[in-house]
Amino acid sequence: MSKSSSKKSAKQADVDWPACQLMLQVEPGPGAPERLSAALGAARVAAVLIRPGPGHQLGAGETKPLVTLAQEHGAAAILYEDVDLAKTLKADGIHVSAGLEAPQHVAAARAVLGRDVSIGVDAGGSRHQAMAAGEAGADYVAFGAGDGSVDARAARNELITWWSEIFEVPCVALDLETADEVEVADRDGADFAALAVPQSAATEQVAQLVGDADMRLIQLQSNEE
Repeated sequence: MSKSSSKKSAKQADVDWPACQLMLQVEPGPGAPERLSAALGAARVAAVLIRPGPGHQLGAGETKPLVTLAQEHGAAAILYEDVDLAKTLKADGIHVSAGLEAPQHVAAARAVLGRDVSIGVDAGGSRHQAMAAGEAGADYVAFGAGDGSVDARAARNELITWWSEIFEVPCVALDLETADEVEVADRDGADFAALAVPQSAATEQVAQLVGDADMRLIQLQSNEE
């Protein structure tokens, strides 16, 4: 993805996108398609990161409906790590996890998927890994909240600010749980704010959460104009 959301479809072409675009993080499983559908119907979403739960891998059966939903709503479908599955399901991108070998994984994914597919890298909490990913040709660099603690979230926000002030490669703020966090990510300079779709929430709650986050981004954009 680029800062102008390079994977926009014809359905998205007329959308007045804010500087920080909304992404969704969704975990496959029971009820996931219904929650994702509610989220996509409540806001303008640039991309959906389909990410398995801890200790699990993506399966084609539970992932395909999520890819289809995202693409039908004009959002890029990005799969976590599984290059072969991304190719099989014709996903729009792949998300490489943090690690010293991430640059090599970017090159390997590019060889399989080609130039038209977005390849992003989760840099964890490492500035070095983020810079290495950028140099390796990643389409975006992402910073997450690690263990979800207050300190981890603060560290993520600091990394976003640092990256956005220096580098041109788009930056994604991962593991956002509230509309307030989405607003902070925008203010910190993130190009994409990845809001996690809560697994235990009802579809109405999901729609309200995502719609609120989208309105925050719209309001911030209006205040800057």
